[in-house]
Amino acid sequence: MIGKDIAIAALVRAFFKYYVTGLLETQTDVDPQERFEPKNIKRIMLDRYENISKHFNQEAFYALSRMNYEADEIEPLLKDFASGNTTDVDLVRFACRTDELFNVMVAEYKRNFLNLLAGRIETEDEHVNAYTRLPDLGEMDIDLAENIINRMAARAYELGKASQASPEIKK
Repeated sequence: MIGKDIAIAALVRAFFKYYVTGLLETQTDVDPQERFEPKNIKRIMLDRYENISKHFNQEAFYALSRMNYEADEIEPLLKDFASGNTTDVDLVRFACRTDELFNVMVAEYKRNFLNLLAGRIETEDEHVNAYTRLPDLGEMDIDLAENIINRMAARAYELGKASQASPEIKK
């Protein structure tokens, strides 16, 4: 078992780390030696601000749903919840299941985004020391958490690479 606060923090970090890595690695207008420099990280974050939040919300919905709902329970609950006015953020809030978990996810999103706006990709040690702790969120199966986080990392990298190739890509 693993704490959901730890899993959420790792999930958000994985998205940002791999999304931005995908963006940076496919830059053709920047010298490869300068792609991971703070100035370039800041620029790419500002250039892709809207895509980043859109892609995060879409991927986070699926990941968080898997963390917080059983497969057979989510569909009827989602049908009752969703309407024509439901936004991506509404869906992420739904997927979090509780306000406490949603608030931890938002705190982690902001923390990771601000690090990148400052030109820094957080190291593992920095992450361990800084992530939002709320052990009262409960626990989940560690194998499931790893599967969800690994899938988020792979999808984020893929979306980052696709966004750099075509900034207006719809996925």
